[in-house]
Amino acid sequence: MFKQCLTLLLFVLFLGCSTSAWADGQSATAQPGKPVADKPEKGSRLSTPVAIMGEGSDSLGARLVMRLKERFNQSNLFTLSNEVDKDAPMLMLMISTQPEFSDRPGIGSVYSICWVFKQGKGYLPFLLRHAGGIVNGDDLEGLVDKLYERTDGVASRYAHLWK
Repeated sequence: MFKQCLTLLLFVLFLGCSTSAWADGQSATAQPGKPVADKPEKGSRLSTPVAIMGEGSDSLGARLVMRLKERFNQSNLFTLSNEVDKDAPMLMLMISTQPEFSDRPGIGSVYSICWVFKQGKGYLPFLLRHAGGIVNGDDLEGLVDKLYERTDGVASRYAHLWK
């Protein structure tokens, strides 16, 4: 009696497995899997077009804008464009600087940066994010890295706008 129950149970299990495989449109026999690619795939985000506009009269602010342009020009994630009036969607960084103290212009600089989406020529730009702060000569490279990382975050978050 035990052997008959065990045989019946195995038959029901086999029948259940074969009918579920048949319902899925697959055969009950094992199919070889597809080979997995040995190299990583490229990311879905291509390089983001970016333009950097700077205004200000202080030398530290001018160095900040120049270092940002150099950093974006060396990057694979961004394509630096000097054509602000270009009729294509792009991310614009608008940077305004001025001396922290008017009587000591080389000590520090106050900056304000806005990340703006520009659809094209004739469209009103759209503010995505803004930040501000104070920078001195020693902190300039760290600030450039920080602003670059924030720009990458903005570009990732709003990547659908540049497609």
